[in-house]
Amino acid sequence: MATPKNLFAKEVARAVGAGKAIALETVDFNDPNRPKTCLEADFTILPVNQGAMIEGNAGKPIDQMSKWWARRRSSVFRSILITAAGNAPEDPAHAAKLVWENDSANRQKKGAFFSLKVADIFMGGGPTLVEASRLGMQMTGNDLNPVAWFVVKQERAQIACATPASLSPRA
Repeated sequence: MATPKNLFAKEVARAVGAGKAIALETVDFNDPNRPKTCLEADFTILPVNQGAMIEGNAGKPIDQMSKWWARRRSSVFRSILITAAGNAPEDPAHAAKLVWENDSANRQKKGAFFSLKVADIFMGGGPTLVEASRLGMQMTGNDLNPVAWFVVKQERAQIACATPASLSPRA
């Protein structure tokens, strides 16, 4: 049924390119002469803050099982992961545009990040691992706190992802 709420959600998704399959060019970290990443060229703090404010005003996402003590906005971690992996454009001023345009896209369909690995040795509530999983990255997490391990395990169970994950409850 096409309710006004559903129509509005579809229009917003279309406007931001949500679900659009992309293959963002990533850096080969095994190459000693690799080009710079977007993060090394220009960290896009203003668009990241704008996205975090929008997310913060939307309330707690359904996938967050608990109110972790130091919970950070998922959009911030997603932006950091995209900028850390994405190949910087020729003009560093375009790094923000590259991240913003690809923030809501579907990077898993084309496997843009499948070869990249993320390790979070103090995963806490897991925003880094949850967002890495959503991007299609291979991830490993560890935390001394068994509650942190349980929270992240439950959050990861709710994400449909084609990449393997490794979570350790203790060091």
